[in-house]
Amino acid sequence: MLRRMMHSLTFRLAVMFSAAALLVLLLLGVAVLYAVNQHFISQDRMMLSAQSKHLIHRLHNVTELNQLPSTLNHVANDAAHNEHGFSVLIVDDHNQPVYQDNNHPITTPAMIEEALSQQLSSRYGPQNSYRMLTQPIDLLGKPATLIVALNINHHETFLASFRYSIWFSIAIAALLMGLLACLVAKKGLSPLHTLMQQTEQITVNNLDQRIPVSQSYAEIAQLTATYNAMLDRLHHSFQRLIGFSSDLAHELRTPLSTLKMQNQVMLSRPRSVAEYQKAMQDNAEALDQLTRMVTNLLFLAKSDHGLIQPEPAPFALHDEINQLFEFYDYLAQDKSMTLQLTGQAMLCGDKNLLRRAISNLIANAINYGEAGTVIALEISEHTDHVLLTVKNTGDTIDETHLPHLFERFYRADRVRSHGKEGVGLGLAITASIIAAHQGTITVSSIHRLTCFSLTLPKHKV
Repeated sequence: MLRRMMHSLTFRLAVMFSAAALLVLLLLGVAVLYAVNQHFISQDRMMLSAQSKHLIHRLHNVTELNQLPSTLNHVANDAAHNEHGFSVLIVDDHNQPVYQDNNHPITTPAMIEEALSQQLSSRYGPQNSYRMLTQPIDLLGKPATLIVALNINHHETFLASFRYSIWFSIAIAALLMGLLACLVAKKGLSPLHTLMQQTEQITVNNLDQRIPVSQSYAEIAQLTATYNAMLDRLHHSFQRLIGFSSDLAHELRTPLSTLKMQNQVMLSRPRSVAEYQKAMQDNAEALDQLTRMVTNLLFLAKSDHGLIQPEPAPFALHDEINQLFEFYDYLAQDKSMTLQLTGQAMLCGDKNLLRRAISNLIANAINYGEAGTVIALEISEHTDHVLLTVKNTGDTIDETHLPHLFERFYRADRVRSHGKEGVGLGLAITASIIAAHQGTITVSSIHRLTCFSLTLPKHKV
């Protein structure tokens, strides 16, 4: 229970507030005590200075040293009666006592040396405490020093009592502030508890629910807005995951259903060897499709976890594209399409991965391009990057579909795409390969011209 309370934000805020307030009170207490003490010192200085002037005035009437006792005892006794203990000491220029009453705190040469080192000094003892003022005088034509002392026991008694009252009051105030800080912190953090209760009601079944943004507290409103933004991302990702799972199940079901139906038909009655061979060939094609799909999904999974590490090496980009043209030329000829390349550039990257990415774009252009048109690839080399564009003529892709073309299993026109080769993973794989090379890929489609633009850094990735 104690450990749980110590890890509570309410408890921590209360402790920090109480500690800060206690520190302020302690500093205030020290400042007050210092001010009171300085007031007493100033008051004692004025009193000692006044008495010193009075004594110096009386000393002007002294013509012989033996007159000092009769002259000063009367003054000292009156001052002691009025000021709670006033005493006088006069020393010559050799620091030898010339006159000293019985109540003076200075009794040794060492004390005289110490008192002469400063004008105003204090001496604290177990019984009595004194404040002493040192002032040079002229005694019978010779230099001397007058040391007057004032008993300050009444000041020390007041300061001790006042000091006790200050510290006791600070202790009580600290305790009260601690309790008050707990109440204030608990009350101030109540919106967080409300936010916590609201978030506990959100589950995977109602990710579209949002927390009302409080207008009372700016911090809570900002936290709520941030949390709602996180829910938006989670909801969007969850919907994509649901769509991905649905698309994946649909794509896997087609070849599996084909395999199952083909086998059932073949096993329904005896078949010739040729028929069995034909069925095995169809099954092999369906299995190839499944294998490609699983391989592509594994590639994308590795890409999501940052496991695709390109092995960069310098190569001529135009040479690799020309080799791809040799492969895709037959597919293009079937649709009376022409493959065309302009420009050349040297690039540092993973040649095999980039061949796969560009291959997907060429295949995509052939599949969705209009028969009898030209598929144009253009290479332009810049200072720090290489730009490759793949253009084909065909149906214009609606703007609403363009941001989603690189998503898995996404097709801009599912009806038009039905029956076409591929399962909607090619562009997603291309985007992941370009991202692994620290490049970017964009797409535009206007006036029946669709253009994919690849920007690849020339430096070593």
